[in-house]
Parts: sequence; C-alpha cells; structure tokens
Amino acid sequence: MHKFAALLILLALATATQASHLSEKEVLALESACEELRQERLAPERVAVLRQCLDRGEQSNEECQQEAEAYGEMQAAPFYRPAKYADLPQCQEAYKARKHYDLNPGR
Repeated sequence: MHKFAALLILLALATATQASHLSEKEVLALESACEELRQERLAPERVAVLRQCLDRGEQSNEECQQEAEAYGEMQAAPFYRPAKYADLPQCQEAYKARKHYDLNPGR
C-alpha cells in the first residue's frame, strides 16, 4: 500500500512539473483533445436524445435538434451543470494545465 501511495505522489509531482512548463499552445492542444474525446462520447447519446425527442412528437425538428446539440454541454443557469465527461482524465489534465497557465502565464 505504501508503494502505491508513493507512486501516486510521484505521479502527481511529475504532472505538476509538466504543467508548469506548458505553453499556451500546448494547453490549447490538451483542451482540444479533451473536447474531441467528449464529443466522440456524446455523439451516440445525442442521436438517442434526438430520436426520443422526435418520437415524442411534442417539439419541432429544429427544437429537437437544438435539444440534442445542447445535451452534455455545461449549463450555467438556472442551475449549474458541468459538461458531461469533463471528468475524463484527459479533461482533468487539460483543466489543471489551463488553471496553472492562467495563474502563471509564461512559466
């Protein structure tokens, strides 16, 4: 168990060190990779949302399309809802890199 904890600490330190040397371009690439992965995962779910909406017949095709496109995206109001799949490791890495870069630009 102690070896595992030590490995986790070393991994965290290595990630923090790597994040501290990233350029804005590299941070943008991490964010892009996160978003691409999120969109891949959301695509089949959005098809299902669209199909269900159309099957209900309560909304127009355009409204159903808008509902499907919004599915899984962050919602700020009236109640905050984070973007679906923002917890993926690639997204967490991108989030940490962006946070570090914004707090320490040029480092």
